[in-house]
Amino acid sequence: MNNRIRTILADLSLVMIAMVWGISFVFVKVAIGVIPPMEFIGVRFVIASLVLAIIFYKPLLKTNKNEIMAGCVIGIFLFLGFFTQTIGLQFTTPGKSGFITGIYIVIVPFLASIYYKKFVGWLPITGAVIAFIGLGLLSVSFDELYLLGKGDLLTLICAFGFALHILSVENYINRFNPFVLSIVQIGFTGILSLLYSAFFEPVTFSIPLNVWGAVAFTALLSTCLGFLGQNVAQKFTSSTHTALLLGLEAPFSLLFSIMLWGELITLRGLAGCALIFTAIMMIEIGPAIIGRVPEKDTEKMLP
Repeated sequence: MNNRIRTILADLSLVMIAMVWGISFVFVKVAIGVIPPMEFIGVRFVIASLVLAIIFYKPLLKTNKNEIMAGCVIGIFLFLGFFTQTIGLQFTTPGKSGFITGIYIVIVPFLASIYYKKFVGWLPITGAVIAFIGLGLLSVSFDELYLLGKGDLLTLICAFGFALHILSVENYINRFNPFVLSIVQIGFTGILSLLYSAFFEPVTFSIPLNVWGAVAFTALLSTCLGFLGQNVAQKFTSSTHTALLLGLEAPFSLLFSIMLWGELITLRGLAGCALIFTAIMMIEIGPAIIGRVPEKDTEKMLP
């Protein structure tokens, strides 16, 4: 199989992953309407971690304390992202959640700029301004007593959590085994979620069959297959191209929310989505267009 065919197959797999991540917003929305949100996240991530541990048990047997600690640090930020996203999804729609989550791509360059003590550049600044204008059009209500809805605000916080997760992965990925880091961070996120659920949510002793379907879809496809598929695909395509294709998660989330959830989108909301997507694309492909290549690879995406 030549490199051209491998690249095409890699691109197709990334589009499929983006579609799976987009539709998962609807599955999560349905599930958290039946059982407590962090119980769902906890069960999903523990199952995903166990599946990955069975598949990659050999490197897991050779792990050490430093590797485990690194995975736990990454897991804290992953938990923050999913905690605020899932709680926020109770109070907003899957489509809006998908687009607001995508703002983390705009946030990453700013956090990286602070960490590496370098000026972020005018392109990310412009993208950030456009993104927040889009967020306002998508989420701000002038007809109600609030400006930014509770669900939208929590989802915006989740974007910061995912941005911090990306930077923490970059900090550790070259020093430790990526499969071990994936297993530990996913498992630690699941444990933290179940602990939160045990103390702050009503205990559920039985999970309905339709919720188990959502658990299976998000654990096996969104988490296990999504992470592994991305890792394999990136061997045959660039990180910028990968992020560009995975950025399709946002429009996919809106499309499936309209088709399956019955979400209604206004003209103002569509304009907000378009601005957010424009800002994301500016951050992803802008440097390549103007002939600059980012020094750090901070373009990894989450389901």
